Amino acid sequence: MLPTPQLLVAAGAGLLFALGVAHAGLTVRSSPSGGPMTPCDPDLRAVLTRVGGLGFAPDIRSTLWRAWVGFNLSHALGVMGLSAVAFVMAIASTVVFDDLCVTVAVLAVPTVYLLLSLRYWFAKPTKAIAVGTGLIYAGIVVHWLG
Repeated sequence: MLPTPQLLVAAGAGLLFALGVAHAGLTVRSSPSGGPMTPCDPDLRAVLTRVGGLGFAPDIRSTLWRAWVGFNLSHALGVMGLSAVAFVMAIASTVVFDDLCVTVAVLAVPTVYLLLSLRYWFAKPTKAIAVGTGLIYAGIVVHWLG
């Protein structure tokens, strides 16, 4: 059985990975006509589907909906990738605890996501991100104190 610090970091990273998977799944289940990641306001949905450029790229022929989907999917993939790396490092070795740069990165990334969530996102994902981040911090602290 893995030592407690490794289990805590792996549990936190696993929870964050699951959130990334859920985020991607909700995104692909949505469309401009409805879904879990679709705005409720029909006027806003109509604006999101208009073809046009952007201020910095007026010749781009796309929609804000396509940009929204791309942002959400890339965000979800980033969370999944970083969480998977932290999970594997936590269960396969002690590099999470032994290398200061790795420790800082493993703490910094979920902390930044938590701060972004507190500022811009919704209560339910913020609570889950806080739990995952807290588990990672707990694993590091337990290791340092042990």
